[in-house]
Amino acid sequence: MRRLVALLLFLALAHDGGTFYSQYTFTPLGWVQTVLFDPLPIKVRPFDLIMLLVFAYASTRPVSKGPRVRPMASTMLVAAVTVVVWFIYGIARGGSAWAASWQTYLMLSMMMTALAVAATCRTAEHYAALGKAILAAGLYRATMGLIFYAFWVRPHRVEQAEYLTTHYDTVVWTLCIVMLGANALENPVRKARLWLAIAAPYIVLAIQLNNRRLAWVSLIAALVTSFVLLKPSKIKRRITRTFLVLAPVVGLYVAVGWDRGGAFFAPLRALATVTTDEDASTKARNAENLGLIATANASGWLFGTGWGHGYIELTKKYSIAKVFELWPYVPHNSVLGLFAYTGYFGFCGYWLMFPTAVFLHARTARLATRPLERAAGVVGVAQVVICANQMYGDMGIFSPATMYVMATCMGAALRLPIQAGVWPAGRQAGASPPPVASGA
Repeated sequence: MRRLVALLLFLALAHDGGTFYSQYTFTPLGWVQTVLFDPLPIKVRPFDLIMLLVFAYASTRPVSKGPRVRPMASTMLVAAVTVVVWFIYGIARGGSAWAASWQTYLMLSMMMTALAVAATCRTAEHYAALGKAILAAGLYRATMGLIFYAFWVRPHRVEQAEYLTTHYDTVVWTLCIVMLGANALENPVRKARLWLAIAAPYIVLAIQLNNRRLAWVSLIAALVTSFVLLKPSKIKRRITRTFLVLAPVVGLYVAVGWDRGGAFFAPLRALATVTTDEDASTKARNAENLGLIATANASGWLFGTGWGHGYIELTKKYSIAKVFELWPYVPHNSVLGLFAYTGYFGFCGYWLMFPTAVFLHARTARLATRPLERAAGVVGVAQVVICANQMYGDMGIFSPATMYVMATCMGAALRLPIQAGVWPAGRQAGASPPPVASGA
């Protein structure tokens, strides 16, 4: 069952459906969209139905009946109930059931996938296998993107390619780099270092050519967070010294290249347009955010509009509703959209599972005794950082890649802290909880 879950996760993150390059070149995984992700007559996708069956079957096996981390399970239950309650609330207020279904489907699918992951995976080795599936998906998409660039974009066989694959490969690629780095630092063997030295630059090249500025924000935030979480070691001290030596060079690069163009300064330019400089995309996001704030003001900050309602568009200048019917319902800023649609109470009910997962993974990262468990904890925190950044900047809640990566994080938070000995399993009749790691 674990292999099936890993395979499904790989296919969910690697399949060629919806990619830019699929319009021009052969796609080995083009069939996956039709087989796994086109909805059945019952309006459920085969992928989610299989995950449900995996969860149901695995739950009957003795090996899957181990304890779950209660705070994580409780916050996930509250999140699921919140989604359903605000779905009903939105429809009762005249919202569109069709639009509400699109808005909430992946939110519930993510939690179903997380339960299937938790039912089949218990140990750090199990989650490392899922990590390998994610890495394989990232390398596949990077390879397809680079092939498309080399044979279609660079020879100008394509008029204009704003990106190579999809917007959401940012999540997978940045996570792959974090996984490679955490593994090499916690388990500094030759094989781990070799993977980091070869695969990380390859993925960075794909990120650069895919031209998604949010990727650099996610990568920097995830790497900084991961580095802080790593336990003190000789390697960590060596990296710190190296960074201090390179800091003046980085400062000079920023000072010289902040307002310049060219491929060499492209990452810096991407950060500039996110922060201070405003291009057309940034202005469109600002207009959308103001519309979401206006929606929250009009509907009430406590309960929001409910699902099934669109946000108030203060300007039609950037609207693409004519070609994308769901445009008013799926804002780029999923975090602010969640607040506009569900209000203060709905936002807290859904979002509480995110800091809960961060807390549990951070405990694993700092208190676990085994390197693989500590690396899994570091990756778990990075997953929240990366996915939350995607949710804030580019329709993350409505992105399958983002939500399924988040599902592995939630699934691990349900089981791994207990397995690593950093969270008590809870008392059972005649039994004592397992010992907690020193310092917990």
